[in-house]
Amino acid sequence: MTTQTSSDLYRPSKFFFYSSLVWLVVGMLYGLILSLKFIWPNFLVWGPLQIYLQFGRIRPIHTNILLFGWLSMANIGALFYVIPKLCRNQLAFPKLAVYLGYAWNFIIIAGSIALTLGYTTTTEYGEWPLWLDILVVFGVVNLALICFTTIANRNEKQLYVSLWYFMGSLIWLPVLYIIGNLPYKLLSGVPQFLIFWFYGHNVIGLWFTTVGVGLIYYLLPYLSKNPLYSHRLSLIGFWTIATFYVWNGPHHLQNGPIPLWLMKAGIIPSVLLIIPVWAVLANVFGTMKGKWHVVAHNTPLKFLVSGSIFYLITCLQGPFQSLQGPSSIVKFTDWVPGHAHLPVFGAFSYVAFAMMYFALPKITYQNIYSEKLMETHYWLSTVGLLLFTFSTWTAGVFEGFAWIEGAQYGLQFVEMLVAMQPFFWIRAIGGTLMFVAQIFFIVNLYKTIRLSKYSQNTNESSA
Repeated sequence: MTTQTSSDLYRPSKFFFYSSLVWLVVGMLYGLILSLKFIWPNFLVWGPLQIYLQFGRIRPIHTNILLFGWLSMANIGALFYVIPKLCRNQLAFPKLAVYLGYAWNFIIIAGSIALTLGYTTTTEYGEWPLWLDILVVFGVVNLALICFTTIANRNEKQLYVSLWYFMGSLIWLPVLYIIGNLPYKLLSGVPQFLIFWFYGHNVIGLWFTTVGVGLIYYLLPYLSKNPLYSHRLSLIGFWTIATFYVWNGPHHLQNGPIPLWLMKAGIIPSVLLIIPVWAVLANVFGTMKGKWHVVAHNTPLKFLVSGSIFYLITCLQGPFQSLQGPSSIVKFTDWVPGHAHLPVFGAFSYVAFAMMYFALPKITYQNIYSEKLMETHYWLSTVGLLLFTFSTWTAGVFEGFAWIEGAQYGLQFVEMLVAMQPFFWIRAIGGTLMFVAQIFFIVNLYKTIRLSKYSQNTNESSA
């Protein structure tokens, strides 16, 4: 009786976690198809179906499913688990939280169907039609209502730093989404692209990054068995992200049709982002002091520390790419998707993996099914990611210099694409390893959940 009641408390978290796993497989399957199309452009070209399976339609489906299906739903499941723990109370409006899960799944399905049929706004990370954007904003407002009400009714007086990051994320996300998606028909030309990249950059930095860093600060003391190194340093990181990140959009239009002063204005906050990154990493390394030996035998901690390091690399690349010289080389090349996968998969998906390995045993009352499967998941994901990123970065540099020399036209362009085939093969192999790794991940969690249900049924029969 008590177990069932406790289990019901975690129902919103379970719903979002389980849904995110489905979207993880679907989204990565689309990504695998995309990588194969670089090698075989006619892959899946079947009569009238080729319209719906062309690269231009599959690519936004891949990005939207992984950003808003996999990672956003994993983050929301984590928020529904972590916030009540830090507040020492129960989640507010649990039924509304479950209904939100159903609505969010509907939005992902409807958005994928719309993109498959060719209905798109062409906005990066915001390709869904306007009526779906309205539903997303409504859903995010309800998410904020649930979380802020839980925090307002807390039994713990102190606001742990993770709550600062979560509250900031929940304030920024609806504002960003409205600015980035709703007024696109009201603007045109350069102002429209500035709005697009204000949204495109900041939805990563002020939603996925801030929730991810908040989860790092929650998980790291648990997994390392050390107290957080510096609360003050974590708040410095929070306020510098809030201050500098929002101004980074123009660096995506570097050397483009925007005023020179605006290009330079986009560089300064990009470089200043090193401050919050170093604040986070100093806290991570400080907290891990004396406990590095634990990483070898603790796979969730291994994911968490690796994710923090990938976050550091991402934010060192960002300021470098914002400079006009490097941007003139890597812009519009394969370097860009390599860089984009580093934060979304390498940094914050790793944090989500650690969160699920940590939380699911607690909410299912069952130990993880297999430690070996966890290790396999980590190593296949990491090797696959490294193959993917280094192949795209290298290809991007070659492409950039070739285009500067005039190879973006005619026969030279075709010859360059042929020369890039070895890198496309490595990219596809890396993507395949990343996909297979997630199969191990989901099988492991599925077995854990099944064992939990079996144990629960056995206990009920014994009673």
